[in-house]
Amino acid sequence: MTRKEKPPSYPKRQQFTDSDGWTHISRSHKPTRINNSFPPEHKLKPAEIPQGQTLLDLQNSHTHYLEQWLPSPYHQNLRTLLLNDLPSSLRSRERIDRCIVLGLGSLSNGRRSSWWELVFLESVLELLFLSASSERETSSDWELKIYVQDPVFNDLDVAFFKSLGFIVLSDPEAFDYISPSTFLFAPHLEAEVYVRALKKAKPGLCVGTDLGECSDRYVSYPNIS
Repeated sequence: MTRKEKPPSYPKRQQFTDSDGWTHISRSHKPTRINNSFPPEHKLKPAEIPQGQTLLDLQNSHTHYLEQWLPSPYHQNLRTLLLNDLPSSLRSRERIDRCIVLGLGSLSNGRRSSWWELVFLESVLELLFLSASSERETSSDWELKIYVQDPVFNDLDVAFFKSLGFIVLSDPEAFDYISPSTFLFAPHLEAEVYVRALKKAKPGLCVGTDLGECSDRYVSYPNIS
């Protein structure tokens, strides 16, 4: 019998609202200190495509991870969090019209964390914005556009995301798309990339690293404020 892959487990979540009105849902571990200086810039390159890999291979991998994720208790916990525990003000389609996905990584290299993040994201989008059973009412012309950006995306990654209906942007184009009507999905993104992403505007909703660590340390940093 083939053993099913077990989705990663996470520490207990905490929810709080800061003085600026941002609602944060984070893990209960102690935040990591961030160095006050930026590391030297380095140019990331598209990941190498494994020999013989095809678009169908990525689509089959996508199906595999969805089949592991959807029946799991982790997916059910996510449903409970988003539909019952998340403040209704954050579940309004009227305030979100686009999703920006940063730093997902190349899917062609077989990195499991990238696949788990993708199926997690798809569930979030379905539960909050796309479900026909949603309690929210919107105009018939409402549309959620989904943009993805990562300098390591290769041609196969781009073809796969386009097959999902996602719009692939070249670094750093996505940063100009962030606005108060944006859902920013950027888990495990480096702090200095967050600074670049949030330079012009804050998103209406964000899933990612503790933004307090980034804003407290870097918002007034020379040449970026």
